[in-house]
Amino acid sequence: MRVNVRGTLAALALGAALASPASAQGKPTIAIMPTQYFSATPESAEALTQGLVKQFEQQGYTVIPMDRSRSTFQQMGLNASRNYADRVAVKFGKQVGADLVAYPRLLAVGIPISNPAIHTTELLQPAAVAHLRVLNAHSRAPIFFRQIGHEFTTDAPQVASSFQLPEPIATATANEVTTMYFQRVAGSRQEFRR
Repeated sequence: MRVNVRGTLAALALGAALASPASAQGKPTIAIMPTQYFSATPESAEALTQGLVKQFEQQGYTVIPMDRSRSTFQQMGLNASRNYADRVAVKFGKQVGADLVAYPRLLAVGIPISNPAIHTTELLQPAAVAHLRVLNAHSRAPIFFRQIGHEFTTDAPQVASSFQLPEPIATATANEVTTMYFQRVAGSRQEFRR
């Protein structure tokens, strides 16, 4: 009995590629909407956006250039200080030609509101509260959601309403909010569903 080793190895390699969408198709493209911000500064929101771009690029995703994303955002008449439904984010993703769309929100940057009923001598640490949704632009399905409060320290005393999210803290916040995505969703069928 003759065994065709090359044919068997080729068939095994093809089977492995077909079984794994990520290896068969590469990673999907992702558009990152400019971060919406509410109780934060525009500069803090931009720093978080750049942190998210960095996280997805480091994981091998093709990120739609932010100039194009910002331009599309403006052409759609969207406002960074408003909250939008998933259907708007999906429309944004389709208009920029991405497979996935990340919809980040920077809900707050500053010192959390203290409760006077709780007597404490500890100083409150500032926190960046970030919310991230990732949607499949083809299936229109949300494939990831996470909200985190990333505490950080600052040397400069600041008024609670004027906290600026420094770039290293924004990157750390982006890392924290995306870690579970890369562990649980990256390479899944939800990413590649059409």
